[in-house]
Amino acid sequence: MTAKQQAFANGILAGKTGSDAYRSAYGTKSSNNATIARQAHLLSNHPEIVAYIAKEQAKTADENLLTRKEAVGILAKIAKGKDRTASSRDKIAAVAQVSRMLGYDSPTKVEVKVEGSLLHKIRNG
Repeated sequence: MTAKQQAFANGILAGKTGSDAYRSAYGTKSSNNATIARQAHLLSNHPEIVAYIAKEQAKTADENLLTRKEAVGILAKIAKGKDRTASSRDKIAAVAQVSRMLGYDSPTKVEVKVEGSLLHKIRNG
């Protein structure tokens, strides 16, 4: 992939339209809009560019995931009062959430009652 193709792909990743990414990457001030749109379309279907964009998007998605450990850490700070903006209610909610996440709470009993024609359909198919 050329430097200009990578600049185009980075423009797409930054949220630019294909035409705007093409203009930025290739510095086309004198080209007409139809030519720019056509070239942007061709580049957006270029196999190396498609692969690069997909790889960068996957990397960004992985970086933005909040791990279980991070979530528990954030909630623990709130529960321990290290977050000065947290109210007492926030602290209690954080403790309850951490307890659920770590399995400290008892199982919740769920009771389902089925009557009438649905029960008949389940039994008789």
